Amino acid sequence: MSLSITYTLDKPYYYECFDESLPYSSQAKPKYPLLVLLISLGLLAFYMLENHYLGSFMFMLAIVECLSFYYKRPWWVTRQMLSRASGSEVTVSFDDEGVKAENPYKSYQLSWQQINEIIETEQGYILKADKGMQYLSKQALNEAMTTVLNKRATQ
Repeated sequence: MSLSITYTLDKPYYYECFDESLPYSSQAKPKYPLLVLLISLGLLAFYMLENHYLGSFMFMLAIVECLSFYYKRPWWVTRQMLSRASGSEVTVSFDDEGVKAENPYKSYQLSWQQINEIIETEQGYILKADKGMQYLSKQALNEAMTTVLNKRATQ
């Protein structure tokens, strides 16, 4: 068995990738302990140490952390769009060994043994491995590839 497809890394793909992968990522929730620590240190610096510069700095760090969580999606997509791979063609192929994806700038290969879990989302599949996660859009996959992924997900 050897199946292959090609698609383009564009802005809609990156938005889909982010939206579908986020619930399964460790970055899905704000870092509440860090926010509590920064605000506590800011209050401590203001009232106990009477160091207003340090307190203000801690509060500003807490605000920056909140902003980074709020703007995570557009920031991530912008970084992807600024990368060399943006706009390039990606070729994904499935064979008996595993999944291989390559474009002119990067390639990865995951054997079926390396893939710990295959998660089907509304718009695609997430391949979880020890190295991280890879997202494949259903729009880019053909029916035979979808069948292979569904079969592997149930094993």
